[in-house]
Amino acid sequence: MLITLAWRNLWRNRKRSLITISSVLFAVFLAIMFDSMERGSYERMIDSMVKYSTGYIQIQDVLYEDEPSIDNSLLFDQEVEDLLIKHAGQIDYYVPRIQGFALAAAGSQTRGSYVMGIDPESETKLNDLCDDLIEGEFLTSKDEDIMLADGLAGILGVGVGDSIVLLGQGFQGSTAAGLYRVKGIVELKVPEMSNNTIYMSLPAAQWFYMADDRLTSLIVMPRNPRHTGQLVRDLRAGIDQEWYAVLTWEQMLKDLLALMKFDMAGSMVMMGILYIVVTFGLFGTILTMMIERQREFGMLISLGMKRSRLAAVVFMESIFISLSGIMAGILLSIPIVLYFYYNPIPLSGEMAETMAEYGFEAVLPFSATPALFIKQARIVLVLAFVVGLYPIKKVFQLDIMKVKK
Repeated sequence: MLITLAWRNLWRNRKRSLITISSVLFAVFLAIMFDSMERGSYERMIDSMVKYSTGYIQIQDVLYEDEPSIDNSLLFDQEVEDLLIKHAGQIDYYVPRIQGFALAAAGSQTRGSYVMGIDPESETKLNDLCDDLIEGEFLTSKDEDIMLADGLAGILGVGVGDSIVLLGQGFQGSTAAGLYRVKGIVELKVPEMSNNTIYMSLPAAQWFYMADDRLTSLIVMPRNPRHTGQLVRDLRAGIDQEWYAVLTWEQMLKDLLALMKFDMAGSMVMMGILYIVVTFGLFGTILTMMIERQREFGMLISLGMKRSRLAAVVFMESIFISLSGIMAGILLSIPIVLYFYYNPIPLSGEMAETMAEYGFEAVLPFSATPALFIKQARIVLVLAFVVGLYPIKKVFQLDIMKVKK
């Protein structure tokens, strides 16, 4: 009965209720869109770095993080293999890599390049690299040819079937040199990687750098990313930490995460303004309602209605207004968020150049995680609950004798 009474009371002054619901609607809508855009950008950055660079977990030589060079590569020996077998139930797959730098030359064109020795099958599991192939053929595990990123192929002016010379420094100062045929070209979405990356099969790269059975990193992908922390602890407990380091993606991307946290602090100011708008919109409605309905409340109490029940009715009115605005805001934002989730906004001009300089795709992505909508609903409901305490206080403090006068 109290719920029905509270709902009917809202529509006694339809215009006022609709104005308040609209203020909640637009505040929730703007908060969801803003938060979705920010989360989407962060998720795209982290996803790109995890897929193309770090993975969730890496096993490295203990010196490699501070001094990333072939000389500090780890030996992929029986101890490491046994560790992976021991925790096979927690590990989905692992991705061996050997990475280094080399000077790439074709005709009169030269370019400092990033050579990545990969196991094609496991690399494809990690980042669907084979889907990015735009010309030629994808590498096989025993290939002696190479595969170029499209940006680097354009800089060097080479295509499938052409040859390039690679010159670099191998393990323990040895000379790394070779003539390689371009077997395929892949399109990488990260501009910095597109302009510099060369892919080799893992055996070919180990031979090139004179680093047999060595890896600069061993990426380990957990079956459940939520259990990454537990898997890291288990791996660390089973390996000699004087020689090996087991790192999470958060540790490897700590500079990027610190920058994100700093940016989020500024974003919270904007979100706070929206929440203030919601709070004052609700409070204004409740305050006006209490002033206009004092005689009504006094009469109800005089007729025997308990103050606790009357307080519950006016409290539920503020909650209903908030819920109506929240639901309308969420329903309005869902199709728009989903559209931009599947169709990110392309950037141009200086903004695109800035994104490219940081090595990220020049688009403005959106996030569609359900937590996004739940978060905004929860925050506005808390604000509504706080505002709803005011009419409860006024009902219990209402002086019937003064109201009648």
